[in-house]
Amino acid sequence: MKRLSLLALILTVGIYAKAQSELTLPFMPGVFQSSFVNPTVIPEHTFSMGFSIYTQVVTNGFVPNNVLIFRDDTMHFDPNLLLDDLRDKNLFYMGQNTDIFHIRTKILNGYYWFAIRQKMESSFFYPYDLFRMVIEGNEPYIGQTLDFSNLKIFTSLFNEYSFGMTKEYPHWIFGGRLSLLQGLSNINFNPTRLSIKVEDEMYGQLANADAQLRTSGIPKDGNGDPSFDHVEEPEWITDYFTNFKNKGFALSGGATYRYDDRTRISLSFRDVGFITWKDSIETYTLNGNTNFTGLDIMSDLLYGNDVEVDSIFENILDEDFHRDTIYNKYTTWLNPKFNLTASYDLARRTTVGFSFSGVVNQKLYTALTLSLSQGIGRFFSIVGTASINQRSFTNLGLGLMLKPGPLQIFVVADNLYAAHNPLTTTNFNIRVGVNLVFGRINQPEGLPFR
Repeated sequence: MKRLSLLALILTVGIYAKAQSELTLPFMPGVFQSSFVNPTVIPEHTFSMGFSIYTQVVTNGFVPNNVLIFRDDTMHFDPNLLLDDLRDKNLFYMGQNTDIFHIRTKILNGYYWFAIRQKMESSFFYPYDLFRMVIEGNEPYIGQTLDFSNLKIFTSLFNEYSFGMTKEYPHWIFGGRLSLLQGLSNINFNPTRLSIKVEDEMYGQLANADAQLRTSGIPKDGNGDPSFDHVEEPEWITDYFTNFKNKGFALSGGATYRYDDRTRISLSFRDVGFITWKDSIETYTLNGNTNFTGLDIMSDLLYGNDVEVDSIFENILDEDFHRDTIYNKYTTWLNPKFNLTASYDLARRTTVGFSFSGVVNQKLYTALTLSLSQGIGRFFSIVGTASINQRSFTNLGLGLMLKPGPLQIFVVADNLYAAHNPLTTTNFNIRVGVNLVFGRINQPEGLPFR
């Protein structure tokens, strides 16, 4: 049986923190995957196909190194230090994109492409008082009512099938893509009202709530209860990934203005879309006043006690929530993103750039980036970036591209210091990939030399 602990979660932050918003990739136009950020990128080759993996973690609530202490070469988690580091409202986000396949080719004066990606996004919004009650216990709060309405949980796994195009004109470049989304699994908890009152008797917790936990695509056993026992069976895997009942659409686009041979300004947006969930819908409700035991489970997780996955469902979903047999479809929205980018060619294959980017996830999160890129011949390019992002002013990024023949190998990360010491970061990402490219496009005489 799988076991979980909060310490494992914190360590996961450190591990994945070798991995966050793509701030360096937009300054690598020779790599197809930069089109995911800015659809107006003009490639260096007429044909491209390939694969890449991207992982990202963001936490604006705590820095792992601030809540961990080391004694006798052993790492310990200190819950009280966690309280010192948290904000009133906090976010933990983890995402992973697997770019399974893409193919792009030039037809007349346009570039057309198709891509298949699998994306996972998980957001956990949590208030300071939630962890304070778990860590300090109920006794200080007897008779008090705490508002947890901003406690939100969202996890989504889906496939994206994209059709894109880019066309250039004398001073303008326009690009966009339309994506068909195939929803696989979703967990969505967004309460309208949720407060916890600590009762005098036995320090019980009384929840006053108007909340729904909606799920789709969660594995179940023969009795209809959540179960992960058969998720590795070939039949289940085939049925799971060929299910197109949860459909959605997304739109991305942008425009680039070429002021002269050296100067370009781009504005792009992406992931404006939704998924409507219809298959395997399960709705759990909290309504009115009910005894709540979920904090007991959180306490076990926090202090590293073993908790079985089934126990989480039994103690929270079955005891605290009420299962709703009305399987109404529901819609979730993607997190829209935008990029404003400017670049200037200083010399032969030497370019400086600037970007202002953002993502909307309940609220707007922004970043500023400066870049310097240098190409060496046709087989190697390097770009360095410095960014301000998520409570961090020391984000030094690096992108490397090596091209021995038609094979293009690249790696991109936005926070090299985090790779050296992952426990000190609040954001980091990494993308690695391999492409096959053919048909180099000859650039006009003079700048830019590419």
